[in-house]
Amino acid sequence: MKTASALVFSLLLFIQLSATAQDMEKMNKNELRDYAILLLGKIDSLNAQITTLQASENQLNQALATSEEKNKANLAEIQKLTALTVKTQKELERVVAEKDAVITTLNKDVLLLKDSIATLQTALLTDTSSPAADGSDFLNSYFFKPFPLENNSFSLVLSKVIFGTSNNSNNEYYNQQNEIQSLPEILPAEALTYWGVKPKVKITDGTEFNDFLAAQTEAYYNARLPKIQIYKNKLLTIVNKDGKEESFLFTANVLDDEDANNQRSVFQFSLVSEEANSDEDYDQPKNLTWRFFAIQNEVYLALNYAQLSRINSELQEAGSIEAFSEYYERVVMATDFDSDYRQTTTGNGVYLSRKKDTFMKESLYIDPSELIFLFKLK
Repeated sequence: MKTASALVFSLLLFIQLSATAQDMEKMNKNELRDYAILLLGKIDSLNAQITTLQASENQLNQALATSEEKNKANLAEIQKLTALTVKTQKELERVVAEKDAVITTLNKDVLLLKDSIATLQTALLTDTSSPAADGSDFLNSYFFKPFPLENNSFSLVLSKVIFGTSNNSNNEYYNQQNEIQSLPEILPAEALTYWGVKPKVKITDGTEFNDFLAAQTEAYYNARLPKIQIYKNKLLTIVNKDGKEESFLFTANVLDDEDANNQRSVFQFSLVSEEANSDEDYDQPKNLTWRFFAIQNEVYLALNYAQLSRINSELQEAGSIEAFSEYYERVVMATDFDSDYRQTTTGNGVYLSRKKDTFMKESLYIDPSELIFLFKLK
């Protein structure tokens, strides 16, 4: 650009000089000097114009470069927006397709639910023996169709307890009111507190029964229960927490109608011990009978305190603690917490109390003989 400006200036100067060449020959020195000053002024003016034009040129070049950068940015933004539009359209199509699929599934579920409601209403009107709530539960399934137990292992899991008994006064000759004095309750297993024994605690003067116990959940008790193994539908083995085993010949049968419970069928496991009773065992029969009852919509194995003691469930009545006595050099049930006997807790034993609720004044230990325990086999 500078070269072009110089060429323009040279051309103008040449034209000017050519036009006045003849006149200059006639000029004297003073006129030539004045004419030279005039030419220099014109040169300065042209240089100023050239500088202005060059500045304008630079501004135009800078504006052009800025416009090109903006154009590139705009093109990139347009491409980005175009890609986003395509992606959004695809996502919209996917969401619409999923919505249609969900609507189709919901319509099917509504139809199935209507059929289920109709079936349930029919069953309630025509069949009072409602089906088991959980068909995948072993006892619920086995109750309706006993099947061979070839090689099965089960854990005893406490589900509920029946607390108390029904008692009324209509058998009292002089009582004319015949009022109901007590009723049993069915409580969930978590309604109880399971007190475990702290192991290896020395009995010292001044210690009390509660000093040796720690509150636990039903999971603690379940973990201490024996395991059940059944082999070839003939042999049932009870495996205790300490690894000791006891085996029985096993048969299962449904009881006759006269032995039904509340007009519902009952089945039982008859367990014949492989060991013969010794003279020392005359008051503790080796054979066992376990009965399974339908309560509400579930089937449970019902065991009482004596039956649980028979299989070493560790349930104990409050007041005594199993301890090793150095004095006697054997395990005893400590009731006198006196350091003179040099006793240390073994950690065995589980005690029960009912958690306090709004209808109770206080929580007390429960005599386990007052409960019936309802177990599931898991």
